[in-house]
Amino acid sequence: PLPEEKDFRDYILVFPGNVHPPIYIYLSKPPVELLEVDLYSNFTGRPRNGTHADHMPSAAAVRAFLRREYPDAKPAEIDRMAKDVASIIIPADIHQKLSATYGGRNSPTQIQQDSRDLRAAVERDIETIRPELKQRGVTDSQIDEAKAEMHQLNQEQGLY
Repeated sequence: PLPEEKDFRDYILVFPGNVHPPIYIYLSKPPVELLEVDLYSNFTGRPRNGTHADHMPSAAAVRAFLRREYPDAKPAEIDRMAKDVASIIIPADIHQKLSATYGGRNSPTQIQQDSRDLRAAVERDIETIRPELKQRGVTDSQIDEAKAEMHQLNQEQGLY
């Protein structure tokens, strides 16, 4: 199957001797794993296999926070910075059914509230999906470990 996204950095140029012209070889990135935590931007181009990278806090709340922090930043800069936020790999159906911020469920009031306390937004978002993750065999300690990693990444990004 073709990857979701392709980038020139996903290829290498190979010279098979002087007999054939050079060819490009696609390098497949490893698939994501359940509860894997990384910056949202680092999941680009990796096979998801029925999972989603859930941005925590929401992209909209991060953008609102960044607009306050960097009032002179251009919208494209804000959008780029908003991709450098912690994300966790969860089953797609959990993301779609339970996330308070998935699709059109994120209200302007919630966005503004979350943008003023991004750490609390992460806590709320994790606790919302915890029961369903546990029903699928994920332990509290695994969830707590992932949450701690998310807080660490977001702190390193200057979000709190």
